[in-house]
Amino acid sequence: MSKRFGWLAVSLIAALLLSSCLTLSDSISMLVSKALAQGLLEESQAEILKSAVTEAVFASRELSPEEEYYLGRAISGAILEAYQPCDCPELTAYINKLGQGLALFSPRPELFKGYHFLILNSDEPNAFAMPGGQILITRGLLSLTENEDELAAILSHEISHVALRHGVLSLQSYALTELAREAAIKAGQAGSTEAVSFTNKFGTAISELAAVLLVSGYSQNFEYEADRTAQRMIAQLGYAPSAVATVIGKLPDKEGEGANSYAITHPEKESRIGALESSVSNLVLFPFSGGARWRKFAMLLQETEPDENLPVPPLGVIRADRYARYSRFFKKDADK
Repeated sequence: MSKRFGWLAVSLIAALLLSSCLTLSDSISMLVSKALAQGLLEESQAEILKSAVTEAVFASRELSPEEEYYLGRAISGAILEAYQPCDCPELTAYINKLGQGLALFSPRPELFKGYHFLILNSDEPNAFAMPGGQILITRGLLSLTENEDELAAILSHEISHVALRHGVLSLQSYALTELAREAAIKAGQAGSTEAVSFTNKFGTAISELAAVLLVSGYSQNFEYEADRTAQRMIAQLGYAPSAVATVIGKLPDKEGEGANSYAITHPEKESRIGALESSVSNLVLFPFSGGARWRKFAMLLQETEPDENLPVPPLGVIRADRYARYSRFFKKDADK
């Protein structure tokens, strides 16, 4: 009996973690039917598992832009219970203009209510990219930058998390993990003593395995993907692609005095920098002048003079002056 229980556990875990949304329901229904026929499950247990599959398919569906936005708002509210927003209207306006301009070059330039940036009044280097386009960034993270290239790199990394739907995918992974765990335990409680013992262990196995494959593993991949996407985004606007690697090198280490949740939940700095260096040779650089998106960016950031007869300062000078004007607000309480 234990070997057959083991087969069912492996089969269900594989189906839950590896099946697509289109085949998840059919896969588990087939496994449950086979388990019933072989006496591995009782009718009450089978009904619980089938009900869980229906909920899992619903949880796995692609959210609408509106749902994604309101989900992000709810998460933002929870984060703002731990962090105080910065009362710095000039800095907030600058970060929003720059961020919204950069988002034009992201994989998803348009969202339900657009991209919005809020500065958190904390010295801790951290950032939170919410589903739906709400991005929270601490002053501590902004203060690591030395020019607008590096600032654009940070903003583009967080924009990439939103554009690539990393937050939604992570939340769905957590939801499916918890759903599978609860279903397995309920199914065990509905059956015999032996089944109770097995399914409690089964539920723990699902939770632990999903945490490794879906949470820890995907989280690392998401960071690498956001790094590469940010690199492409800023390169299209004439910022130095190397700025992404440069600012990563300034982040806190996983261990030591400056370690925090941001450092612990991200891959090692050396591996991120190495991955970027290996991908930069394949980076396709587009001309950053011309085109509707570039004109919209230039208008948003006022990088062109209204009167074409007047000489236009070099782009690097404009960006350096702009960064110098607003970077003084990066330090906590600098606006007071």
